[in-house]
Amino acid sequence: MWIPAPVANTLTDFKPAFWVPGGHLQTVVGYYLPWPKQLDHTQLHTVKLDGGEALIVCENRPSENGRLRGAVLLMHGLGGSAQSPYMLRAARLFCEHGWVALRMNHRGCGEGRGLARQLYHSGRSDDISHALLEMANRHPNLPLVAVGFSLSGNALLKLLGEKIHPVPTNLCGAIAVCPPINLALCAAALARKNNWIYERRFVRMVKTSIREREQDFPDFSQIEFPWNLTLRQFDEMCTAPMNGFASADDYYAKCSAKLFLAAISHPALLLACDNDPFIPRETFHDLPDNKFLQMRMTHSGGHMGFVAAQNTPLGNRNWLDYAVLSYAQKFISTRGSSTCAARFC
Repeated sequence: MWIPAPVANTLTDFKPAFWVPGGHLQTVVGYYLPWPKQLDHTQLHTVKLDGGEALIVCENRPSENGRLRGAVLLMHGLGGSAQSPYMLRAARLFCEHGWVALRMNHRGCGEGRGLARQLYHSGRSDDISHALLEMANRHPNLPLVAVGFSLSGNALLKLLGEKIHPVPTNLCGAIAVCPPINLALCAAALARKNNWIYERRFVRMVKTSIREREQDFPDFSQIEFPWNLTLRQFDEMCTAPMNGFASADDYYAKCSAKLFLAAISHPALLLACDNDPFIPRETFHDLPDNKFLQMRMTHSGGHMGFVAAQNTPLGNRNWLDYAVLSYAQKFISTRGSSTCAARFC
């Protein structure tokens, strides 16, 4: 019987490649590491949300018949989708190691364009709850791990700590990668002059999300943006009023996951680095003492970059994928995944 070998139980420390120094290069080079342009046999699932809206989750399975180890729900960052390079790369890796890989599109993203007129944001814990419950319903006998990249990491931690929206019983771990758990601090960092290239990119993507809604919903309000729009201004003009917040400051104050970390009662990992260009290390100061929450701060790595000096046990220099898979396997091993194993239908 084919059963893929797990990666090592002990995660090796991250050491940055000498030819990728600093947070900026780590961020850019890490994003463009080789990735699959598409995954085979993708199945689309519609997740119904409150208010008659919906989002799409893409499912991929291992190419060989064998025992499934678990299911992982991968969630993208701001401006991304299920087709983002890091999402495709992680999904393929998990499938190669015997997992069902589920790639969630936030509202209006990717294959879900036109299914939601409301905007997603850093506090959309309700959407993650709906997606987790739907995927658990489809795979009730598999241990489930949730992985949130950047914006999704904040929303995932918020979900686990606020305890307003339900989570499935087979959720055995959560991983938040470079999450902006202090939204105001991170918004201020993004607005720095040396981060203009990131802000321009994010602004372009969120403006596109508004223009798409204007095309898809004829009664959607037409919005005129200033030519030098900042992400904070976008949150003031769109994110806050369209989602019931009084202002951008109100949105940041109510949706920062740092407020909810003390109450988390599921095993969770917060993975970050000390030179992320727009998630300052101060973001992670004064974290609450919570036995369910583990913080792993690496020296260097950028924003979701983590290009390593040497090959990881997976045979490449992409330390982030190696770390996420290692922790996910540790979560299900601790839970006792042998009782949750399943076979392909």
